[in-house]
Amino acid sequence: MEPDDRPLDTQRVAALLARRDEALARHRSRLARGLGLADVEVQAVLHLARHGELTTARIGGLLELSSGGATALVQRLERLDLVTRRPHPDDRRSSLLRLSAAAADQVARAESTLTHGLETAIAALGEDGRAAVGGFLLRLAELSEALSAPPAHERPSERQPLVRAVPSLWG
Repeated sequence: MEPDDRPLDTQRVAALLARRDEALARHRSRLARGLGLADVEVQAVLHLARHGELTTARIGGLLELSSGGATALVQRLERLDLVTRRPHPDDRRSSLLRLSAAAADQVARAESTLTHGLETAIAALGEDGRAAVGGFLLRLAELSEALSAPPAHERPSERQPLVRAVPSLWG
């Protein structure tokens, strides 16, 4: 790959991010095909690989699924022997999910090229470069999270209270 000496402006950063997003989408699709999964299922697997253990509710929240949708997703992953479950130590009504050893190994193999490439790229940066890139990536992550957040009127904590009483069966 030849160095690109064009100035780094908003348009170029947006184009490079789009290029990265497209490549990662193809990578996720390849991983999904390798595991025999749908896109939402591979996203759940990748969240578990990143976080280690999650509850069904947390997976549902990360993927914007209903509780029923999250439960069905986890059941499919269990049937495929991709996840295991153990009782939650602090909440008897819940359990913690983690990738099975075989699934974790498959994800690690699929991610190994990216991991090695990142290690090489980071090693090539000086201390100042690592700090600059780290700060830039943090701001990009925060911006991306803000863009993907639900609008204020859809957030549960910001919903307006009912202005009239809800009818009751008891009168």
